Amino acid sequence: MKISKDKLTTLFCAAIAFGMIASFGQAANLSDQDKKFLTSYEEIHIALAADNLAGAKLAATELGESGSDIAKANSLKDARTGFEKLSARAKTITAGQSGYRVAHCPMLNKDWVQTSTIISNPYGGKEMVGCGEIKK
Repeated sequence: MKISKDKLTTLFCAAIAFGMIASFGQAANLSDQDKKFLTSYEEIHIALAADNLAGAKLAATELGESGSDIAKANSLKDARTGFEKLSARAKTITAGQSGYRVAHCPMLNKDWVQTSTIISNPYGGKEMVGCGEIKK
């Protein structure tokens, strides 16, 4: 049975979204502003993992000024550079929170935060979606 990459990507993104929604029940210590940031961050993460620049840009507009680098990006490379700044903030916000994991791609030497235990690399896109490991 063959499953297309698009179907796998969709299923994978759905799993991440489900994990994100479930984790918000555990994130009682987060402010509403932090929760809103993390929701948009996760949407950008999913879009970049799927090489979806338009989706990343749209989700970044929800972040106002902090998402402007991604919202104005002309390429996936530029959007991923902006995402790196957001990842630093996400790591700070989620430190000590259950349900959030810091992942690392050793090939690109990049970190990001995700809720799923299944790696979804936003820096490598479809070609490297599974590259990485959970750090904590």
